[in-house]
Amino acid sequence: MQEDQAKKTYTVQNIIYKIALVGILSALSYVGVLIHIPIPSAFGNTMIHLGNLVVVIASLLFGGIVGGISGSIGMGLYDIMAGYDIWSITRTIILKFLIGIITGFVYHKLNKKNEKAQKYITFILGGILLIVGITFMIISLNNNGYLEISNVGKKEIIWASYVFSIINGIFLIVVGFFSKKMPRRLQLASIATSLAMVVNILGEFIYKVLKQLTLGETNLINSIYTGFLSLPATLINVAITLAIILLVFIPIEEAVKKSLNK
Repeated sequence: MQEDQAKKTYTVQNIIYKIALVGILSALSYVGVLIHIPIPSAFGNTMIHLGNLVVVIASLLFGGIVGGISGSIGMGLYDIMAGYDIWSITRTIILKFLIGIITGFVYHKLNKKNEKAQKYITFILGGILLIVGITFMIISLNNNGYLEISNVGKKEIIWASYVFSIINGIFLIVVGFFSKKMPRRLQLASIATSLAMVVNILGEFIYKVLKQLTLGETNLINSIYTGFLSLPATLINVAITLAIILLVFIPIEEAVKKSLNK
């Protein structure tokens, strides 16, 4: 009887703790987007923000479900308060939850894998981003620095897309080469974050293509172009998130562990 009562008490306390944690992290993710830098774009409101960083750190520290729900609530609330359409709000809620789930799952799953598997994943991700960046650069150089969708009458400078994609690719490849000199948890955090950010990039692209096909009155080719040309802000946010994770994850993790042990 006493053991059953103790288990029930622990379960209730754990639920209350996680609810409070989600509330705090949701507020932090909201603030992370609230403090932003707008990026001029012909394809809608884009910006650099730290919302994804909060979701990733929360997922690494407290698990993917806590991080994902916090990101969906906080960043979804920002979109609602900012007056975005239902497409943007739905996109944010789904993608931020996926970022959290993927980051948390991969981080804890890789703890059971060997270091070679981690290195291979890092090299593969870095190679993909490097190829994408070089492709964007070639397209840009062949079109005087920008692309134009003739049927829509929109054009976009795409230097940010390929510059930050190349930076991310090189960054991951370098991490793979020097992985033995990095703390294991930092290696795992960088890989988990990278995978989640790749999913975020793909999600943003698919969202833009579907939105253009449905509401933009454009054909599939122009919708795909629009999807590619709307990615600069996403790629910049990915680069910022990866760089900051390397700098702050271990100090934050140590601080959280100390506070929880008190």
